[in-house]
Amino acid sequence: MYNGITPVLLGADLNCYGMARAFSEAYGAISHAFGKYKLGAIKYSKIVKFHKIPPLYQKDAVLRLLTDFACQCDQKPYLFGCTDEYALFVAENKDVLSDHFVCPCPDAETARAFSDKAVFYEKCADLSLPYPKTVAVSALDEAYVLGELPFGYPVIIKPSCSCEYWRHPFESMRKVYKATSRADGERILSLIFSSGYGGKVLIQENVDPADQYVATCFSAKGNVRGICVGRVLLGEVTPKGLGNHVAIITEKNDNICDAVSLFLKSTGYDGFSNFDILRDEKTGKYYLLEINLRQGRSNYYMTAAGMNAAQLALGDHGGDAVCGEEIFWHSVPTKIVLDRCGDADRRKITSLVKKKKAFSSFGYKRDLKNPLRIAYLAVHNAGFFAKYRDAEN
Repeated sequence: MYNGITPVLLGADLNCYGMARAFSEAYGAISHAFGKYKLGAIKYSKIVKFHKIPPLYQKDAVLRLLTDFACQCDQKPYLFGCTDEYALFVAENKDVLSDHFVCPCPDAETARAFSDKAVFYEKCADLSLPYPKTVAVSALDEAYVLGELPFGYPVIIKPSCSCEYWRHPFESMRKVYKATSRADGERILSLIFSSGYGGKVLIQENVDPADQYVATCFSAKGNVRGICVGRVLLGEVTPKGLGNHVAIITEKNDNICDAVSLFLKSTGYDGFSNFDILRDEKTGKYYLLEINLRQGRSNYYMTAAGMNAAQLALGDHGGDAVCGEEIFWHSVPTKIVLDRCGDADRRKITSLVKKKKAFSSFGYKRDLKNPLRIAYLAVHNAGFFAKYRDAEN
C-alpha cells in the first residue's frame, strides 16, 4: 500500500497533521514534517516524523537540508507548505525544488501576486467576483484615507501581506482588527506600521455575515480536480487565531463553487487553494475575502467528506470534482460547538453525530494507541473550555 510515496510537509501544525492523515489513510504513508518547532499537533504521532530546520531566512541551508533528504528517497517526494510562509517559500523556490520534489503549488509569480490581498481583490474585480468594499493604505497616506473612506464605521483592518506582517511581531498583534471610529483606526494603523511592517494595510467595510464559508480546492493549471465547501460554525477566539476555523459542516454550494472555479481557471492556478467567503446578511450576496496559497488548517474536513486531499494532489481522486457529502468536522470538543451555535445547527450536528458523520482531525485510530498521544489530546481539549470561557468574560 505504501508504494514508496513520501509526503514532505513544511510546518508542524493542524494543517500538517490533516495532510499526514490523508496520506496515511490513502496510501499508508508516513509523512515527514520539517519545521522550526515540533508542535503539539504532531507530538507522539505514528504517522509523522519531525525534522528540525533553520529559519527560512537561512534559505541556502533550508534548501540543502531538503534536497539532501529527497536524495535519500527512492522516488521524488511530494512537497507541501503548511503555513503562508512555508507555502510561499516552496513557490518561490519551485524551480530548484522541482529537481528533487513533486511540488503541487503555484509558480513564484502567481504566489507573490496573490499572497498580497490587494492584488487578489484586483483580480476579483477583473472577473466581476464580489468582495467587500476595500481601501488599501500605506504608512504615508493612512491619515488622509481614514478621513475619506467611502463607507462608515465600524471597519475591518487587516494587513495585505500576511507573511510580511507576521515577521514583525508586537504586543496585542492580531490577525484581523475591527475599528469602531477614525481614532480607533488611527491607533490600529499606528501599531501595525510602527512594527516595521512595510506592506499595505486594507480597510474594509464591515459586512454583517449571515454565514461564513471556506472552500478548499485543488487544481492543476487551472483544471479544478476538487472543491469542498464548508459552512463555518465556530472559529478560534485567540487574537492571533481569529479567522481559523474549528467547526465546519460541509455542503454543496453552486454559488461558491462557480466563483472559485472561475478564479482558478482564469489564473491557471496549480495546487491547493483555500478561500474564505462571507454571505451578506442583508443582500444574500457572497463575498470573497481572501485566498490562501495552500490547504488550510481545517483541510481534514475535505478528506473526511470523502475527497481525500492526498489523492487529489496525486491525481488519484476518481469521484466528482465537487464534494456533495454532508459531514460535521471539528477540532474543538463538540460540546463547545453545541453551546455556541443556534438551534438548527445543534439539531444538524446531533443528527450527523448519530449517523457517524462527525469527524475530528485528531480522531485517528492509528494514532490513538499511544497513551502519551491520548494524554496530550485530553489536555489539549480541556484547554479549549478555558479558552472559550475566558474569551466570553
